[in-house]
This record gives sequence, C-alpha cells and structure tokens, in this order.
Amino acid sequence: MLKITISKQAFKTLSKMQPQQARKIDKVIQQLAENPTRDDLDIKKLTNRENEYRVRVGQYRILFTEDGHILDIIKIAPRGSAYKN
Repeated sequence: MLKITISKQAFKTLSKMQPQQARKIDKVIQQLAENPTRDDLDIKKLTNRENEYRVRVGQYRILFTEDGHILDIIKIAPRGSAYKN
C-alpha cells in the first residue's frame, strides 16, 4: 500500500464537500493507494504534464501522481475546473 499525501487545496475541497460525496472520493483514494493500476477505475494519464494522472469520481476529478511509494493527491475539483491552474 502506498503512503498517501494530500495537498492543502485538495484537503480544503474535500472538507467542504457533502459527506456522502467526500466518502466516495476517500474510498477511491484508498483504492488507488492499494493498487494504482486498477482497471475498474477510470484512470488516465494527463497530456502535457509530467507523471500526472486523473481519476473520475462522478462530477469530480482527482489529480494525482505516484512514484511506487507515495500517492500524492494534487487536486480535487469539479470536472470543469479540474485542469485549470
């Protein structure tokens, strides 16, 4: 299982969500930490970004990197604004 780190921005977004949606996202993060190459999750590598991936959870996107030891959650955002810096 990978160690999970969550950015300040991602944690803030997660804490402001409705509890049911936050639980869904937390469950997906735990599944990613267990196996980041799962076939049952919609994971895609982001273009023009070094070693960065996204996973869909309903209308939200989780942007993350992983290096074999650490799963770094960079951003959690609604679909429309997830890819803007």
